[in-house]
Amino acid sequence: MKKAFTQTDWIKILREGKSIYHFVELMRISKLSSSSLKKAIYRLVRKKLLLKLSKGLYANSFHLPSLEEAAGVLYPPSYISLESALFLHGISEQTPHVLTCISMNKTKTFHTEIGEIAYSHIKKDLFFGYDFSDHFFLAYPEKAVLDYVYIQRKNGLSPSLDEWNWEKLDREKIDLPAMKYPKTVKNHIEKFMP
Repeated sequence: MKKAFTQTDWIKILREGKSIYHFVELMRISKLSSSSLKKAIYRLVRKKLLLKLSKGLYANSFHLPSLEEAAGVLYPPSYISLESALFLHGISEQTPHVLTCISMNKTKTFHTEIGEIAYSHIKKDLFFGYDFSDHFFLAYPEKAVLDYVYIQRKNGLSPSLDEWNWEKLDREKIDLPAMKYPKTVKNHIEKFMP
């Protein structure tokens, strides 16, 4: 007879485990049926041992991921950009209330138990200019500027960029990738760039 998978077993696995789990991984680890696992996860979420990120995706409360790390797993492919990247790079001093990302998927916002993440859609040929470090993908500062102006203008807004720390940006690293964006993006940036 198969031994029951207890809460103690779950705690041992989670303490020694990773920060984010997919439903299928938990099924493989526990060897529980889909219906039994759903019941077990319901109990684990209620006891805050697992935190629900989205359908079938859970954060481990013993090794809580950063919101940035969760963003890359939640809605791939994506990278952190816009207001969040500008803040992380010290270009903007305004702290965003939501983690802002770029994705080739449709625009979507996730309200998770560890924070809110907003993804803005960008076409495939503009999906570049980021690097992987500290467990997440982050736009280069110049790419975040281009993404920000592009998304704002796409949404019918004319963003004010006069309070940014422009000295932290390399003009050449804006000019070359800007050629892939509509000309209005570069023209808008030039109004503010010293």
